[in-house]
Amino acid sequence: MPGSKFAAVLIFLAVNSIASPGSAASLSDLVVTLFGADGIRLESGIAHEAHFRLSAQEQLTTINDSIRSQLSYYPLPSPAGSFIFRFDPAVGAITRASDNFGPIYSQRAETTGKGAITFGLSFSRFTPDTLDGKNLDDGSLQVTFLHEPTCPVEVCPFITDTINGKIQIGITSNVTVLSATYGLLDNLDLSIALPIIQTDMKLTGQATIIHRSASGEFNHFFENGTDSKTFHSSGSSWGPGDLVLRGKYNFLNTDPVLLAAGLDVQLPSGSTANFRGVGTPVISPVFIASTLPFAGVSPHANVGFHLSGDTGKFNNEFYWNLGADWSVFRPVTVVVDFLGRQVLNNTRLKAGEGPDSTEIAGSTLVNASLGVKVNVWKNVLGIANVLLPLNKVGLRDNATWMVGAEIAF
Repeated sequence: MPGSKFAAVLIFLAVNSIASPGSAASLSDLVVTLFGADGIRLESGIAHEAHFRLSAQEQLTTINDSIRSQLSYYPLPSPAGSFIFRFDPAVGAITRASDNFGPIYSQRAETTGKGAITFGLSFSRFTPDTLDGKNLDDGSLQVTFLHEPTCPVEVCPFITDTINGKIQIGITSNVTVLSATYGLLDNLDLSIALPIIQTDMKLTGQATIIHRSASGEFNHFFENGTDSKTFHSSGSSWGPGDLVLRGKYNFLNTDPVLLAAGLDVQLPSGSTANFRGVGTPVISPVFIASTLPFAGVSPHANVGFHLSGDTGKFNNEFYWNLGADWSVFRPVTVVVDFLGRQVLNNTRLKAGEGPDSTEIAGSTLVNASLGVKVNVWKNVLGIANVLLPLNKVGLRDNATWMVGAEIAF
């Protein structure tokens, strides 16, 4: 019966990952077209077409790619079950074997037990505050438009004029994760997780002409007769993210050390145009070490790789998780983790650095994870967690909250 239930969950989630609707508008178009699809065209005091470009939109594309690479790859709560069941010969039945409920964004080496099935539901809200250290809501993120080189500057001094564009970006991304874990064997778990992602984006661009040429008839101006103009753009999207399949094999089970090997397969079921998926399969092997609780504390460590099917869409990464879970008293486990990702062969340009910048963005992202799991009733678990950034690389939220629940059978 548990196996048939799990198969039904697999079918349901897989079908929904393909059939769920998404927004017809593309969020990936909002940044690059904020000031116009091919740059800014101005009025002019002389007979020429005042066309300002953005190095073929390269600066806006850099910002867009930076958002896409971070927003499309969310940290997901581990779909592994929190309850552990084993056969107890003393009572001749399967019973719960631990009151420690394990980590939230990491994994422990223990498995749930043969025939055990766990369903999970979580909700988190991601509202990024900075991109590569620049505040998203105060105009710190800027780009520079250059005039088309229509003639030599000695003849056409007006081509030295530039336009400064200050960008404000508001992003709210709500991520609901449906998950299930099945204990195929006492030491082998199979899991599935599907994120459902709803994202809203609102952008404001403040363009200001920087007059570098002689005043008078050569001055550029917007159609409103001034040297500044405000641009607005917005969009929303809803639908499935990338489906994740997971296996975990506990190959060493001694007291107190436990070791396991895991493999995640991320399938490209999410829309890349709407920042819900990376657009290529990602295979993630991981080595997992943990200990049985000592005085209620169980340390754990994970080391692995995210191996991309297409590094043009998603870079390979090395990642590590290090932390501990503490059974404060019988129904409560407190979890502390440090989560690190290292982008390999990183070529992403740092966002908002100007038209001639070739500075590469940082490659290491580190978060602290603080959470609690509470056994609220029988085999029902409540979960709360907050992710806190420990550096400013990439798209960062000052605090990402998550709440969730699990039920085991």
